[in-house]
Amino acid sequence: MTPQRRKQLWILGGASGVALVCLGVYFVHIGLDRSNTLSGVLGFFASLAGLAISILSLLQARPASPTPTPQALRMSQQSGANSVNLQSSGDINIGDNNKLGGN
Repeated sequence: MTPQRRKQLWILGGASGVALVCLGVYFVHIGLDRSNTLSGVLGFFASLAGLAISILSLLQARPASPTPTPQALRMSQQSGANSVNLQSSGDINIGDNNKLGGN
């Protein structure tokens, strides 16, 4: 983490802490009933903003167009008597009498 990024995080954390303390003092000042109602409304708008941000980030993370499929991968391998390992496009087919090493 760069020193500038660390400084920004400390400033953001300090400002958030001061804002929470001020909000707590305000809630004590206006009373329990009004502060309960107000905090419910503030919580609703905070959750609504979080939902909007998550939907936007989901839409931005989705690719605009489908990616082209890569060329088919083909591999062939033999080991031991009558042992064949074929791989094509992610599927693995193993032949009869699969033996690794000499016997």
